[in-house]
This record gives sequence, structure tokens and C-alpha cells, in this order.
Amino acid sequence: MAQSHEGAAPLGIIGVGGLAGFVVEGLRRAGDEREILLSPRGAAQAASLAKRFGCRVAADNQAVLDGAGLVILSTPPAAVLPCVGALRWREGQAMICVAIDVTRATLAKAAPGALVLRAMPSNAAALGICPTPLFPAHEEAKAMLSRLGPVFELADERAFDAATALAGYHLWCYGLMEAVAQAAVAEGLPRAASAGIVAGLTRAAGEFALRMPPEEPLREPLDRHGMPGTMTAQGLAVLDRLKAFEAWQQAYGRAMARLRGETPA
Repeated sequence: MAQSHEGAAPLGIIGVGGLAGFVVEGLRRAGDEREILLSPRGAAQAASLAKRFGCRVAADNQAVLDGAGLVILSTPPAAVLPCVGALRWREGQAMICVAIDVTRATLAKAAPGALVLRAMPSNAAALGICPTPLFPAHEEAKAMLSRLGPVFELADERAFDAATALAGYHLWCYGLMEAVAQAAVAEGLPRAASAGIVAGLTRAAGEFALRMPPEEPLREPLDRHGMPGTMTAQGLAVLDRLKAFEAWQQAYGRAMARLRGETPA
């Protein structure tokens, strides 16, 4: 198989939707110049990525497999098993499935010969700040995904599902930011300033949290600065009275139930 001038085997992507675009953009932003082969389905998106980032659109899905080392499978969940089952995988060829609602064992049965991996990147991949869970550990996949942000190699599928559910938290944060920004606008702050300050403070909280030792509670700065009588403490009392933090935990629990296929009560 041909190698790129970087020495990395070509990357294949089957299922060229939004997530594939974030991954391709993040890799190129990070200076990764390996050859990227795209499936022809979703022709407009594939053509756009090929033009913007120097990718190549393959003749069909099998051509993607035949020309690539690692293969990212990012089709809609319902299409995953029919897609992988219709392809001829080389013995030991690594498939990185980024879809939910499918287990590693099910994928392995549908794709004899493939080495099945699961990962869950997000839109943050495009910015190079994507925390990506990966199961199981795999050196080449980790090296590639690390171009998009930190990779967390997990030992079992239960832990992977727990990490996957945090994708909901990422999106819920946008709702929280909008609610607080609206409250500030109602008090007279211009919309542009409100949105910018709220987003900037949210980013700062994340940056400080990333610098904390992993064993330290993430709320430590809140407890340290929320001394009695302060503005922070007054607001925290309202959040505690309304059990706001417990509500977020319950939302995460509902996301986990969805992953397990449980019917909401």
C-alpha cells in the first residue's frame, strides 16, 4: 500500500457527512498531509472536501478500503451494518466506527477480518481541541486522532458508552450559555457583549479545568471563590435550591439510558 510523504498510510472515510468534514479540517489544520480517500456517497460534501483540503474521492466504498490503512466509518447508525457487511476487509485492517447504537462485537461479526475500533469525536475536531474516547487502545488510531485533540483510550465498552453520553453535555452547554446571555441582555447588556462574555468565560472555565489535577473536583474553583456573602455564593444558593446540578446529572442519565436502548419513563 502506498504511504504518504509523512509516512502515514492513507486514511479512508466512508460516510462523508458533517463529522467527516470536521475530522478532515482538523487533520489538515494540524499539518497532517496524508492522503485522504473519501467515499463518493454525499457527492457534494465529498467534492467540497476534496477541493478545500486536497482529498481524493474514490470510485466506491470498496476502493476506499483497498487504498487506505485506517478507515473511519461515519455513516448514519442505521446504515453501519449493511455498509460494512457489503465490503471486503483486509485481515487486521483497522475500522474506526464513530456511530452510536452498534457494539464492537456486532461490527466484528458484520466485517470479518477487520480490527474494529470505536471512537467518538465531535465538531471540536475541526479546531484541534476534541477530546476523543477510543476503544480499545490502538497505537496508529491514537496517533491519528491525537491530531484532533487529546485521546482517552478506554478499556471496555461500558466506559466507552459513558464517554459517548458526554457528547450530550457538550451540546447542552450551548443552551446554558444562551439562557445566561439572555438574562444579561434583559438587564441591559448589549447582545454582542453578552454573547461574547458568556462564551469567553465558558472557554476560560474549560481551560482552567484542563490545568487541574484529574483527581481534583472540577468544582474546586467554585467552592474556593464562592465564599459566604459573595455574588457567586448568592447565585450558587439558587442553583442548589433548584437542584440545578442534579438536573444535569439526570440529563446525563437519560442520555445513558438512550444508549442502552431503554424506553424513557
